[in-house]
Amino acid sequence: MKRSSIRIGFVVLASTALLGACDAKSVLLWPWVQIAAKEEDVPADPSAPPPPPPLIGNDPLNPGDPLGGSVPNPNANVGAPSIDGTPFENKPENPAVDTGDGKPLESAETGEVLPPLPVPTETAEITPTTPTTPPVTPPATTPETPAPATPATPTPATPPVTPTPAPVTPSFYFFRVGNLAPGSGAGTTEMSVLVPDMTFPIKSAPAVAQTQVYRWGGGIKGGDQCDVRNFTAPWRDNYCESRSTANSTPWCAKTGVHLGQDIRVGTPEGCKLEVKTKAADRTRYEIVAVEDGVISNVGSYSITLRGDSGGRIYRYLHLNMAKLKIATNQTVKKGDVIGYVSNDFGGTPTTLHLHFEIKLNTAANGWQYAPPYSSLLEAYKRRENNQGAQVADDFLVASTPH
Repeated sequence: MKRSSIRIGFVVLASTALLGACDAKSVLLWPWVQIAAKEEDVPADPSAPPPPPPLIGNDPLNPGDPLGGSVPNPNANVGAPSIDGTPFENKPENPAVDTGDGKPLESAETGEVLPPLPVPTETAEITPTTPTTPPVTPPATTPETPAPATPATPTPATPPVTPTPAPVTPSFYFFRVGNLAPGSGAGTTEMSVLVPDMTFPIKSAPAVAQTQVYRWGGGIKGGDQCDVRNFTAPWRDNYCESRSTANSTPWCAKTGVHLGQDIRVGTPEGCKLEVKTKAADRTRYEIVAVEDGVISNVGSYSITLRGDSGGRIYRYLHLNMAKLKIATNQTVKKGDVIGYVSNDFGGTPTTLHLHFEIKLNTAANGWQYAPPYSSLLEAYKRRENNQGAQVADDFLVASTPH
């Protein structure tokens, strides 16, 4: 009996202690309550911004796409200043920087001075149509009786004269490969057209390959990027142009070089309109795939296209990354629109242009950024159905960059 009484008393004391712990909300007794509270669904914050849309590939040629084939890019122009327009607009022009425009242009073939090019315009020339007049039916006449024919004396046949075709007027001028802007560095000596079958990356707008740094609107020259002289200048190579980088390639003699080709697109009028347009709304000038392939990467300000031909990669920089027409892993055909010209460059400003690169898988050095100028030039000739005119070198050796 004593042991039973002691056992009963111990049970009563233990029960009392446990109930007291329960009243004190001891974590020893209620750990599952706290864990359950952590696993409860937290209500959504109505003030929180929505998550960025996924990069889902769309068919750029599908007219039924409710987004028009565009793919919003949540990384578009990350870090850029929250201002509209483009940079360098108010930077004073540096007269010490020579653009090379002050010298008359001479033909590389004849040595004659070439006439200035017309300023490209946004409005296409439309041939006026004349209203059609209904045909008039002449009254019926009674045929006359023909007189007896007198046999004619045969004359020797004269061979037809083939008219001499009129010479085609060049629609654009260009310097040779490797002739860089004065003071911008030493160009490549590679003259070959390394990609002879690609299409031009700008769908239809006028385009001038030229440096964006050493001309009007650039960080070294200053002035207005919409200056008319930027749009009437000859094409000019700027691969191997001196830049503040550590870039190098077997095709350039020095390190710290520009590994692509800058292309100014459009007209002075279009440039001024684009400057006033919000960066995310620029869709004036279309950019296309230069070859069938796959979009292998979409960055914050670049698009990479891996060509189906093998051994070729193309990079496009400074598009309007908020209105792309493609997404990563999407297949494209040559000529498909992939985006629009702008000046997206992360947090660093640049001018309105397309920076275009070609990377080739070489036997000696593996993947290398190759000179794109000659390939772009031949593609532009095909697009324009015009051979242009090469201008004579205006200097022999580029000086040290300013």
